[in-house]
Amino acid sequence: MPDDLFSNTDLPDEFLAIIGVFALFNQIEAELEDINIDPPLTKMERRILVFMDRPKRMGVLAEDNFCIPSAITPVADALEERGLVQRTRDPNDRRALVLELTPEGLTARATLMDAVQVRFREICGMTVEEISQFAKLAVKAMPGAVEAGLLEEKEC
Repeated sequence: MPDDLFSNTDLPDEFLAIIGVFALFNQIEAELEDINIDPPLTKMERRILVFMDRPKRMGVLAEDNFCIPSAITPVADALEERGLVQRTRDPNDRRALVLELTPEGLTARATLMDAVQVRFREICGMTVEEISQFAKLAVKAMPGAVEAGLLEEKEC
């Protein structure tokens, strides 16, 4: 597809942004099924691993994924059964538990993260600097989407 596909259009920039984000999201979403470990994880299990950049309470993981907390428990159970995460006491509140990656979980997360980053760069065709700028702009747009109710908590 040529870079100038929409260069001769009268569509406003807002629509061009939507078209671009939608196309990028759909392609990445389609390819995420191929980006997996062996034995394969479910989509939600992969998402939880990605968000496990540090030990987190399951309620925080639910917020990260715009899910209700009860939707995270069976996913955490499955990841724990596979030896990828473990529940430990929260050092800041000994009454609470956090989910943290095991050494096997760290490896699985690194494998997923590397593969997603490579595919994202291949698909989007942006430079490292452009990806950084795009990421900052996308994160800047998130609070407005959340406030508008577009990213409501759900079962997952």
